[in-house]
Amino acid sequence: MIPARVLWKRETAASRPVRIAGAVMVVNALLLTAHVLHRSGFVLDPDGSWFRLFRTGALWNGGIDGSLMELFGLLQLGAAAVLLLRLGLRNSAHRVLAAWGGVFLLLIADDLCRIHERVGARLALDRLLPSLGATTAQELGGLLFWAVSGLVLVGGLIHLHRRSGARARTESWALLATVVPFVLVAVGYVLVGAVRPDLFGGPWGEVAAMVRITVKLLTMTLLLLRAVQWSAAPR
Repeated sequence: MIPARVLWKRETAASRPVRIAGAVMVVNALLLTAHVLHRSGFVLDPDGSWFRLFRTGALWNGGIDGSLMELFGLLQLGAAAVLLLRLGLRNSAHRVLAAWGGVFLLLIADDLCRIHERVGARLALDRLLPSLGATTAQELGGLLFWAVSGLVLVGGLIHLHRRSGARARTESWALLATVVPFVLVAVGYVLVGAVRPDLFGGPWGEVAAMVRITVKLLTMTLLLLRAVQWSAAPR
């Protein structure tokens, strides 16, 4: 007969991802709502009597660096990175998970230090292609930076993926499937903005930006939940 204390611990571990998911999704919803109020408050409340806090506070704008939404997303990604590093470094059969954790830490460093933006600006693609605006050239240069860096990171992931155990490889595939949609949206947003900048003017630009930041935030949430679920799974 299994002791009640052991059963309680198992039930607590099993329900932990559900509780974390619920709490995180509530905060996500509040931050996305605040972003909408910030961007559309002048339409919903022309007099500024109701939504003044959201309209004037740049922290509510999820599309800019240093916003509350970005910081909360990075907090989730950082927690996922720590959990994956802990799992991967404790067991050699899970080393690919540690590699994923390292990649997530690099993404956090890039966001906080604006690495790809700085590299993109230094590449000055607008000098080679004068038709490009400075902002578009910077974004394309940043995309080029990540394309080159991605080859190195993917090579390391493939190497450790092959040397890891079956369960870790399965989780590695799941992490890849979680990341790919955001990568496609982010790359598509930059490329469409470069080719057809007129499409991102007015309401359609707001919709496209909303889709991009929502996918980014939810991707970080899903990565955190996968790391928590793996951590809570029995070995």
